[in-house]
Amino acid sequence: MTKVLHWLDTGIFPASVLFSYQFEYDEIISLLKQKRATYWKEGILDDKELIDGGTYFGLRRTHENLKTGVEKKLFYIIIKEEFKFTDYEYCKLAHEVLHICQFMLPAILNRDREYECEAYLHTHLMYQCLKAIRGK
Repeated sequence: MTKVLHWLDTGIFPASVLFSYQFEYDEIISLLKQKRATYWKEGILDDKELIDGGTYFGLRRTHENLKTGVEKKLFYIIIKEEFKFTDYEYCKLAHEVLHICQFMLPAILNRDREYECEAYLHTHLMYQCLKAIRGK
């Protein structure tokens, strides 16, 4: 399996998710610099200690463009270790994907009434993560 830094789409929802697989914090920052993904890089600049201290993350960050004053919500799924395709690994990934749903959807819809949308988003993100991990 190969390392992955890839943006996941969110289907009908107006966002994207940065998916990082098997990269350490410094590598993620370096790749985002290379890709000129400035606001994605700046979104996690203060998270070095957090990311270096764990292996699985579902994060929401806010980046404010200082010139325009516009805030952008940023979503990240970061897996630093090898995905072993065990039941527990699937559960850990599902846990982080659920956090992305929890972070993203309240600003868009009522999660208590539109629960099917959340299920579809969760499935859509899980599928993309697993596809990226498998290198497909």
